[in-house]
Amino acid sequence: MSGFSRIVRHFGCLLLCVCMINAPAMAEGMPLLSEEIGAVIETQGIAAAKQRFTEIYPARQDEYEIDVQGMMNLGSGYIQSGNMELGMAVMEMMTTISTDMVQKSMNSYSPEMAQMQNKAREAELAAQEQTKIDREEEKRIQQQAEARARGKARQDLDRFVGIFGDPADTGRSRTLFVTVSCDGYLVTGPLWADVSPWWMRSAADTVFTYSDSFTNLSMEFKADGSKLTHDLEGVKSPLERLGPLPAEWESCLERPLR
Repeated sequence: MSGFSRIVRHFGCLLLCVCMINAPAMAEGMPLLSEEIGAVIETQGIAAAKQRFTEIYPARQDEYEIDVQGMMNLGSGYIQSGNMELGMAVMEMMTTISTDMVQKSMNSYSPEMAQMQNKAREAELAAQEQTKIDREEEKRIQQQAEARARGKARQDLDRFVGIFGDPADTGRSRTLFVTVSCDGYLVTGPLWADVSPWWMRSAADTVFTYSDSFTNLSMEFKADGSKLTHDLEGVKSPLERLGPLPAEWESCLERPLR
């Protein structure tokens, strides 16, 4: 079957589908949609005709007689004259009209179909709501797990805050900072490397631990915070408190948002 024959057959199927629908009768004297679209094509071109169609259908369709046969003749006429671009453009308009009319007919004359569609929409909304609930529950469980992993927040950690290192290391090439988070946890990290701070878990009064995919760390302070014993590889232990944190540092560290 040639391309032309397939297109004509497609137009015929569209026309048959629409003619099978008991579309509401149009009042006499209304302008024909086919004449309006044809006039715009001839005077302003295909792009303007497409724009005009979207302005009319469906928002202003009541102002026009949607003459399906006329649209059919318009499109097939362009195709027969060899102007496939115009013919296909009109066919797209026909497809929009026929699809809309078929849908309206199904909703009007098949209550069972409309009921099935409503149930499907309700089921989709219920599934979306359940997904939202499930995600919130997962988030709550994750937050609880993270809270357990952090241990309890404390208010007595300021005694451990400062810069810790080897007094003999005058260049301070291996020093650790120790500070507190604003939500009550000990935070430490190396001053010689650009890495994310280690958010410590309280294991005992003066013992703290940290673990991730790359680092496992345990540290224990003297009760007065003057010394820090640790198992960080490549760094002397114990370290002594060399002094306070830099004055420009914040008094506490905000936990990063996830």
